[in-house]
Amino acid sequence: MKYVPDLIPDSRKVFPTYFKGSIYTPTKNNPFVTLASWVLGVFFFIGALSSANHLPLMLIFGCIGLIAIPPGQPFIERKFKFKLTPKIKLITASALFALSVPLTGYYKTVDEQIAFQQKIADEQAAKEKYIADEKEERRKDSLAFYMNLSRYLASNHKIKDAHEQLQLAAAFAALPIEKEQINKAKSNLDAITAIELVKAKKYEPALDAINSLLSYDPSNTELRYHRAICYSKTGNTEEAVNDLKMLISSGHSDAEKLHDKINPVRKKIAYYVTRCWDGSTSNSTGRGACSHHGGVKNWREPVYEEYRQYE
Repeated sequence: MKYVPDLIPDSRKVFPTYFKGSIYTPTKNNPFVTLASWVLGVFFFIGALSSANHLPLMLIFGCIGLIAIPPGQPFIERKFKFKLTPKIKLITASALFALSVPLTGYYKTVDEQIAFQQKIADEQAAKEKYIADEKEERRKDSLAFYMNLSRYLASNHKIKDAHEQLQLAAAFAALPIEKEQINKAKSNLDAITAIELVKAKKYEPALDAINSLLSYDPSNTELRYHRAICYSKTGNTEEAVNDLKMLISSGHSDAEKLHDKINPVRKKIAYYVTRCWDGSTSNSTGRGACSHHGGVKNWREPVYEEYRQYE
């Protein structure tokens, strides 16, 4: 229910000045007091924001700030329908501030405990990370050491020793890419072993080993080339030619040489022609042949065509 000023005529008023104006109309204050109120209110509002993680303290500081700022008084009076006198403001603000003091101390202790626990947790996490990083570094160093040693032994044709080093390296391989590198290195060692068998003219066991390796790595050109050698030495020339043709298409010069050796170009008579004395040819075989070209030099000169046994 809202108060309506000047509702009773002046002639009917028992106390003419009692109901004059509105009790909620703010009075003019000293500019210094107004400025001080604003400063105090903003100070407590900032305190409320800084205490956002502690709801009771935030509400207390917010209420003090609302009471302190000049627009806060008419807002409270309109909202709760009472006159907020300076005495009530002082008592309310003082009571709220007094309540905030122990809460501030309590929450400060809580924050310090949380910060201390977080510090311990951060230090523990940093320590664990350092230990894990150091362990990971040792693992990578060990893996690289055994991998490099295996390559060195392989380059010196110590294949068995190189395999042993790869077995040791496998114990330090944790990532999929590292395991793949070890598997590839093992395949390379097996390929070297197979090629050594070819060089030692042990074609049958070499062929078995190469076929097994090519089933996992069909794009390996060196293995395919040495398989062609094995095929050619074991009487499987057609299979050798098939492998060599694939290699020749990719520019493998050694494959081209071997192909020319095991599948050389041959010649056969395709048909016969009549050769005239002036070098021209004629398909005629009777009288009058080469009559305009100096006569017949050779009645049955063969014409050859080139071919390979395995096309």
